[in-house]
Amino acid sequence: MTEQLRGLTAVIPALNEIATIAGVVTAVRKVADRVLVVDDGSTDGTGDAAAAAGAVVLRHDRPLGYDTAISEGLNEAFRTGALAAVTTDADGQHQIDDVYRVSVRVTTGSCVFSGGVRDRYNRAIEALVGLVAGPLYGTRDPFCGLKCYHRSLFERCGPFPRDLNVGSLPLVWVRRAHLPFAFVPITSGLRHDRPRFGSTLSGSAKLAAAFLRTLGADLTYANSSRKP
Repeated sequence: MTEQLRGLTAVIPALNEIATIAGVVTAVRKVADRVLVVDDGSTDGTGDAAAAAGAVVLRHDRPLGYDTAISEGLNEAFRTGALAAVTTDADGQHQIDDVYRVSVRVTTGSCVFSGGVRDRYNRAIEALVGLVAGPLYGTRDPFCGLKCYHRSLFERCGPFPRDLNVGSLPLVWVRRAHLPFAFVPITSGLRHDRPRFGSTLSGSAKLAAAFLRTLGADLTYANSSRKP
């Protein structure tokens, strides 16, 4: 059972997702009172379909990448008054009940950050990274696209940088600042075509590099007096 969560903005990065974006926006509007789609240079009408379904659309003239789309969406959500912002994928893999369960922990104030933990991985590199991330950050799935952020995290650490390391950088912030966080098991659905962001071997390399940068950021905080 889900309900609309007041003050929640859903941020959806999208690249050529015309087949699914309208349905995703419609579903997410049952949970979020605002939906913000970041159209990362789509050429198939994704942005128009999202707007017709009730989303506010930020448009890129050319693809700038997943991290840039996520960070711009989050920054815009909080700059325009969101209490919390949840990121979810445009391909329909995230179930609406899971979007609610991840988000409600943040909108009710029990934590400042919440993330999904998928029941399966899309790439082998995600399983390998999970072996390291588990003991360090409390999750074996730092690359899950379903994450929710409280406004207080933005006020403390924002504006969020363009390189969020596929969403894994906030794990450093909450860990180093001893902020409350939660991870929620979710069910990951199947998509019927290739993913748009990072679909090849180069995508796996980018994920590995992103997590190495996250570890580097963690070491920087550990060896300095700076707090996130």
